Amino acid sequence: MLVARDVWAAPPGVAEPVVRGASLTLARGEWLTIEGPNGGGKTTLALVLAGLRPARRGTVEFDGETLGPGAPAVLREGIAVVLQEPASQLLQPTVAEEIAFGGRNLGRPPEALAAAVTTWARRLGLEADLGRDPRALSAGRQQLVILAGALACGPRLLVADEPGAHLDQESRRRALEVVGEEVGRGLAVVWVTQDDSERAASHRTLCLSDPEPVPALRAPPAAGAADRALTLRVAPRSKDEGPRVANARPLEIAVCAGVTGLTGRNGSGKSVLLRAAAGIESPPQIEVTWERPPARAPIMASQFPEEQLFEELVRDEAVYAAVSRGKVRQEAQAEAERCFERLGLGGSDFLGRRVWDLSAGEKRLLGVVGALIAPAALVALDEPTAGLDPGRRKRLAGLVLERAARGPLLVASQDRAWLSSLGALLVEVESHGELASNSKKTD
Repeated sequence: MLVARDVWAAPPGVAEPVVRGASLTLARGEWLTIEGPNGGGKTTLALVLAGLRPARRGTVEFDGETLGPGAPAVLREGIAVVLQEPASQLLQPTVAEEIAFGGRNLGRPPEALAAAVTTWARRLGLEADLGRDPRALSAGRQQLVILAGALACGPRLLVADEPGAHLDQESRRRALEVVGEEVGRGLAVVWVTQDDSERAASHRTLCLSDPEPVPALRAPPAAGAADRALTLRVAPRSKDEGPRVANARPLEIAVCAGVTGLTGRNGSGKSVLLRAAAGIESPPQIEVTWERPPARAPIMASQFPEEQLFEELVRDEAVYAAVSRGKVRQEAQAEAERCFERLGLGGSDFLGRRVWDLSAGEKRLLGVVGALIAPAALVALDEPTAGLDPGRRKRLAGLVLERAARGPLLVASQDRAWLSSLGALLVEVESHGELASNSKKTD
């Protein structure tokens, strides 16, 4: 069904190919995962295989015909694509219309579209969201919406780039089960991932690069009550629209020295809590109380790094927040360079790159480093490991632990193992808002 021969490719504006000589075949009813380091060419290869980006060298064939940006529309209709950042694919005012959008463009009759929306919303657990604006959903729910819309088109080939990066465990299990059922019916799948459970669900894996060795971590000692920096008091959820935490009873979350980790299902309100703690939003539902007036404003690295990146060069973006808060530019740049070296990105060379030429994982790390080196009373990180390769997750943990020695961090993540490696104080915001733990230190 899909054949790639000696493919060389690079992102737009990048001179040096990041994909070099990739070859593969994919049959009907086969599931292939692609893994590799951030910046190693996974997204570029996926877009070439989907016919959305030209190869500089080599060929890609789908159903025996050459595939690329100029391929016939009838050929491309058999391919559905899920991009890495779900918000970039959201075009419709409701979830129901978003799921139906692709099929409507293919000319499906209204009754078939309605049936497809009902079916895929049920299979992926989106029934309660059908009337909502998809842009108001959590990143994980947005990923499910985009996946539902792609599958509702009835493709022969699904190309999905990190489709589970923001999913909680239950949503990931459900998505993998649904895709596996479609593979059993003949769907071919190319699936970019860094997740072990997603790899295990596939038939085989293409690795674009060998993992690098990373240093061992040592978590800091547990923080005590005397180390409390601030408290988040959350009233039970009201029926009012707008950002909210889905708790059914009052919550009190203590943010202490070191790392406090927020976990929970998609849509439970973790990002809302982070934005409130960082002073970005002030939902009536959440009261933020500092133990003492903070000398510096908090800072937050967004779940969607593109929302916060606006400089042309990495060297300017990395130090923007730090310099604007009074740090000497040369000092901030030296610290940023050291962080990028620690992350295995290449210090001075990385500083000279154009921000929009970076991979999604590299952009995420750029945003996180910018927050870590800035003077701040609190550093809030929203899904900092989403889409990162295992080596860089571990390297990032080392930088986070260094910063935790100087002040508190509040981190929302679906990666409980990574939070555990930080010795984080875990708070689980359940789907109904119940607090599972605010005192247990992970082993």
